[in-house]
Amino acid sequence: MNIRNIPEHELARLREKAKEINGASSSNEQDYSTLLTRRLNHEPLQYIEEYVPFYTIQLKVDQRCLIPRPETEYLIELIKENTNPLKSILDIGTGSGCIALMMKALYPNIEVTGVDISEEALSIAIENAQLNSLAVNFLQSDLLENIKTENVDLIIANLPYIPENTLESLDKEVIDYEPLIALNGGVDGLEIISRLINQIEDRDISDLTLCLEIDSTKSSQTLDLLSDWKDVKLFKDLAEKDRYVFATK
Repeated sequence: MNIRNIPEHELARLREKAKEINGASSSNEQDYSTLLTRRLNHEPLQYIEEYVPFYTIQLKVDQRCLIPRPETEYLIELIKENTNPLKSILDIGTGSGCIALMMKALYPNIEVTGVDISEEALSIAIENAQLNSLAVNFLQSDLLENIKTENVDLIIANLPYIPENTLESLDKEVIDYEPLIALNGGVDGLEIISRLINQIEDRDISDLTLCLEIDSTKSSQTLDLLSDWKDVKLFKDLAEKDRYVFATK
């Protein structure tokens, strides 16, 4: 990346970050140069700045977790409008904790649990819970393997959905810095989502709503996986792409 390819607003944000590190000290220019080098090496601006806004909360982000996307913020809006959790919420593949924490902020009297297979992701999710003073449980598990689901009435999952053979085509900012485990959806991109659906179907759970964020090119295949479910709904994101599937069991 060349400095001429970095937008002015990003350069301004890097200067603000340098000031944040050392105020107006003489090392400010050196700090700015260090931050600029990181950006020139394609490191995401969000990791350099360390914190990102998400819906109504603030999140710390680094290479332990995927950077929350605007599509996931819109998922929160759809959940507010289309579900009515009363007992317990599970966020599977919690990453930074963004979904679980927003659920707790919106439904403070409901138990919320964030689940991830990555110990590193869980460590930053816990930091974000402390940052926002939100009491969310975080558990390490491969999807539902170690999770009790008796009282759960809402499961939200933004799982890896990028086909393995297309990972190398991702932007350098993504493939060189964001955790591969949060991106790799297996051979067809549906491997992990289908495993979760199978795990839910194998359990005696009633009155459950499942909310998925999906690959926009795999909406029909995802709907096929939910052929035995009720009230299956497909929603588009703000770019008018198929992005979310809600279903009840």
